[in-house]
Amino acid sequence: MPSILDLDPRWRKLQEAGGVIDVGFDHPTDWPYGARGDAPFVKEGDDQLAADLARFGDARYLRAIVSLPIRGSDDHVNIALWAEVAGPVFYTYLEMLDGKEAPDPTPARLASDLSVLGTGTDLMLDFGDGSARPLAEPQDGALAGLARDGISLDQLMALYDAVGVELP
Repeated sequence: MPSILDLDPRWRKLQEAGGVIDVGFDHPTDWPYGARGDAPFVKEGDDQLAADLARFGDARYLRAIVSLPIRGSDDHVNIALWAEVAGPVFYTYLEMLDGKEAPDPTPARLASDLSVLGTGTDLMLDFGDGSARPLAEPQDGALAGLARDGISLDQLMALYDAVGVELP
C-alpha cells in the first residue's frame, strides 16, 4: 500500500538508492583520541577503543543498537550507538564474548551525540542471548518518544546531516 512518504522526493530518492541507511558512531562522544577508522582498535595508555568496546579513564562503554520506526512506513533506522555501563556489566559482557552467559538487562547512559533528535540519555540494554549487539531502549525524553512513536522523515534527514551520511 502506498505511503504518504511516497509523495516526498527525498523518500523516493532514498528508496531508489536501496532504502533506509543505518547510522553508526565510531566512538563515544567523550573519546578524546579521534576516530578508530579502519584500525581494529586504538590504544592510548590505559584507554582503548575497539569496534564494540571502549574504556576511557574510569568509564566503560558498549556499542548497542537502537531501532527507531519511521513514521509513515514499515521501515526502521538502526543506530549503532555507544552506551556507558557500570564496570561489572562491562566485564560480564567481556566474559559473554568468551562463551559465558549474557548480562541481565541493565540501565545505561547514552554516550553518542543524538541531540539532533532531542533529549534523553537513559537507556535500558537488553543483551538477548548474546549473539548480537545489545538492543538499547531509550527510557526518557524525546528519544523514548521516537522509539515509541517513530521518527519523522525530517528528523531522519537531520540525523543523516548531523552524522555526515552522504545521501544518494
